[in-house]
This record gives sequence, structure tokens and C-alpha cells, in this order.
Amino acid sequence: MSLSTLLSRTPASSAHVKSSSRARVLRGRASRIPFCARAVQSPEAAVTAHPAQQSYDKVWSAFASKAQGEWEGITVTFEASGAAQPLPDRYVPGAYRDWGVELFDWQSQSSCTIPQGRSLRNIFKRLMPTVGCEADAIAFVEEAADVWQADGGSAVKPVTPDGGYLAAPAQLPAGGGKVKLEGCVAAPGGKSRLRAVLTLMQHWESKQWQVAFVDLSRETWYGEFNGGVELSGCAGGGRPFAKDAATAPEVLAGAWRAEAAESYTYAASADGQLELVSGVLPVASATGQPQLLLPLGVWVRCSAAGGDVELELGALRGVAVVSGEAQAAAAAAAGVRDVVRASYKAGKLHRAELVVEARA
Repeated sequence: MSLSTLLSRTPASSAHVKSSSRARVLRGRASRIPFCARAVQSPEAAVTAHPAQQSYDKVWSAFASKAQGEWEGITVTFEASGAAQPLPDRYVPGAYRDWGVELFDWQSQSSCTIPQGRSLRNIFKRLMPTVGCEADAIAFVEEAADVWQADGGSAVKPVTPDGGYLAAPAQLPAGGGKVKLEGCVAAPGGKSRLRAVLTLMQHWESKQWQVAFVDLSRETWYGEFNGGVELSGCAGGGRPFAKDAATAPEVLAGAWRAEAAESYTYAASADGQLELVSGVLPVASATGQPQLLLPLGVWVRCSAAGGDVELELGALRGVAVVSGEAQAAAAAAAGVRDVVRASYKAGKLHRAELVVEARA
């Protein structure tokens, strides 16, 4: 497989392989539709006032202070079936193949900066797997792009003060093809986050939009932005999670309510520009099961009928920070979840929600 084929799912970004001789190893030795259900909302429900009534400028300023910096992580690509994709053979050292080891987790690094105005540029690197940590020059695949490059230039970006955000295209292409939607949920305090890039494609027969791939990254902030000149080195990024158990459907069941003080709703104005509204509609529990259940307490929902598309990305609090059997216990005990939703009407983005929900 050629590098251009591997990276063809990011056509708008610049991508290439580099080897950095300036890399400094910062860690020790080593050892990423049909939406089967949609959220049920009552359009007649009263709007709950936002207690703090924060201005968007304050929300953006807090977001910018949390999102900028160097983030090290692990990235796994999941197919629509929920199966993790193995790394292409060309990027896997021969020793792993000789040992019969198949790799699914990329070590990754996100260098995030806000160059001007209300924008966010992410220089994203997938580090090539190595055997041991002998080399101080680490090769990587790089993608660099403005995460809001397809939002139509809206002055208001859907963000939260802790560093969460939604980057969604302002309009779905009428002729089909594929588009990307990026959602990020940040832990309170903004030092760790889960970031997912959803690739949407139209089904070849039904022409309905569906999620084809999810690139899921678990990331931890480790320093001020430096353009990625210092790589985290092998053994950085944290523990692999591609083969962790998927989120169990029963831990998502039941009624959940939005916490108004921690929820942000953005609605499109008459000219299609997003605006922060001062309240959130109470959200009832979703019916049915998510279309895609992933590790780390993450799930994806998608429902489509022509140009009307509802997307949901969520994560249970406290699950991503533990491993193994502890994840299942943490998910069962989780009483809070972070959810990002995007709603399209006639192919146009008309509503975005970044909400915190608690069990009702």
C-alpha cells in the first residue's frame, strides 16, 4: 500500500513521512452508518437557562488555553464493524512480523496551536513503530490541518472551556463522497482528552450517510506548543487500547439528563452561522443501541434519512484512565458521560451540542 493510499482519507491536509534527528526521547524503554438510534428530544421542551451566562468570548478564551500545547497519545482506527485495523505492513518492522506480532495501536502526537483568530491547527504525527529505543531519529507520518477548515468560516466554533470541541462540515456534499467530522471530549481541567475523527460516506445502494471509520485517540497534555520538534519517543503515548473490551450496551441504558451548567448548545442562525445559545434542551435517553461500541467507554450513534443526519459521539467519565477488567467496572459505575452531537437538516449543519449528562 502506498503512503498516498494510506492517507487518502485526509485529502485536505498535508501529509508526509519524516525522520526527525532533533527528536529527544522523553520516556523510558518500550516494552483509532446507520445510527441505529437517535437521541429523543422534545422540541416543545422549555429551555433551561445557563446559570453562569458566560459570553462566548470567555468560553473561547478558556478553550484556547486548554487546547494549545503538545499532546502525546495512542491512536487506533476502527472500522464500522468495531474491529481495529492493523497497521499497514510497510510501517511495521520485520522483526514483529517474524515474531508473529500484529500491531493495531499507533503512538501519536498532536501539536495544537491557535495561529490567529478563532481557529485551531493540529500537526498530527503517527510515529513509526520501532524495536527498542536505540535510535534517536524517529520516523513519522504527519498530517497538518485546520480542524475547522470545512465549517464555512463560522466565527463561532463549538467548544467548551475544558478544551472539548466539534469540527463538522457546514454542509454535506449533495453528490455524496466522504466527509470528516471531529469530536473531542476533555476531562475536567483539560489535561487529558479523547479525540475522534469520524469518516462519513454514503452507502453505495441506499445513498444514506453512514460512519465508515473512526480514528480514536486518547491523548495527554505534556508541554507547551513547540511545533512538534521534540517527539515523545518510543514508550510515550500511554498504554495501547485497540484490543480492550468494547463498551457494554447496558452501561449506556437508562435515562440521562443534561447538566445545564456544563453543557453548550450552538444553533445555526438564519444565515447559517453558528451561535452559542444561553440554554440547553433537556435530552431524554436514547432509544435502541449505539451503532458502534468502542473501548475506553466510547460509543458512536448515527441516524440518516436523506440529508437529515444525526450524529453522536460519547464517552463515559473515568473509563479511559483505567485498563483491563477495571474498565468494565469503571463503566458500570460511571454516572457521568460527555457527549458531542451534530444535527443536519437538508444537508446543512443546524445544531451542535457539547453536553455533560448524568444519570437521571
